Amino acid sequence: MPISNARRKANRKWDEANRDRYWSCMVRFPAEEKERIAARAAQLGVSISEYIRGLVYADLGSAGPHQN
Repeated sequence: MPISNARRKANRKWDEANRDRYWSCMVRFPAEEKERIAARAAQLGVSISEYIRGLVYADLGSAGPHQN
């Protein structure tokens, strides 16, 4: 389903308001890894994004901004 103009406008507004609070990066994996990564995230009860952020924070030795 295509994204509505209202959703695009809302996304743009949020991005502009939070530009200084968040950094965005794209990570690419081979297509055949999608199911394996998604399955592991589901096992842990988190989204794929949260799973990847958790791995990064674990490597950095930090719990991250939203974890205790």
